[in-house]
Amino acid sequence: PTTVDGESMAVMPEEVLEEGAKEWENALVGYFVGKKIPFRSLHAVLNKKWSEAGKFTIHTAENGIFVFKCESLEVRNWILDNGPWDVWGVHLALRLWERDMPPICSGFTKIPVWVKLLNIPMEYWTPWGLSHLASVLGTPLHMDPATEAKQMISFARLCVEMCADRTFPEVIKVKRSSGVVVEVRVEYNWKPPVCERCKVFDHSTRGCP
Repeated sequence: PTTVDGESMAVMPEEVLEEGAKEWENALVGYFVGKKIPFRSLHAVLNKKWSEAGKFTIHTAENGIFVFKCESLEVRNWILDNGPWDVWGVHLALRLWERDMPPICSGFTKIPVWVKLLNIPMEYWTPWGLSHLASVLGTPLHMDPATEAKQMISFARLCVEMCADRTFPEVIKVKRSSGVVVEVRVEYNWKPPVCERCKVFDHSTRGCP
């Protein structure tokens, strides 16, 4: 330990942080939107849905947050790419675990949402171009394998972290180099309930306490 302003403080060596981060590098952080699911039920349902991908363990954190520790990068990506997921009809929001990110969600002000983009100009069909389009909606997280491989270029499917204080637009306007404005259509697999007063996703305005 070291002393800062008269207070003892733990200072972690970088090698300790690296070892800890490596253990969780293939983990996902998730929570259920609008309703809590008992751990036993969660474990039973997800084992059936995810077992074909490989092994994973479930760890509970605070505020209804779960950490899903996957045995490999392939298992983690399979879970992400084949979403969205639900248990008993309740949506499971998933995002990548990141170093220095505590597994605690305060108020659910942000949520990962799968979107489908249609009528995309060909010159935007690159990871960078699609990311720029999706950034109008929120923070792009990842795209599905078919989009990444350009197997079908009639639409792109991406997971975007969206904020509760922003709208869910149905159109993204794009100005091409010729000056012509093109409208990229947006479709949502699922829209979370949002409280317009609290600006959070874990309950609707009607159900605001």
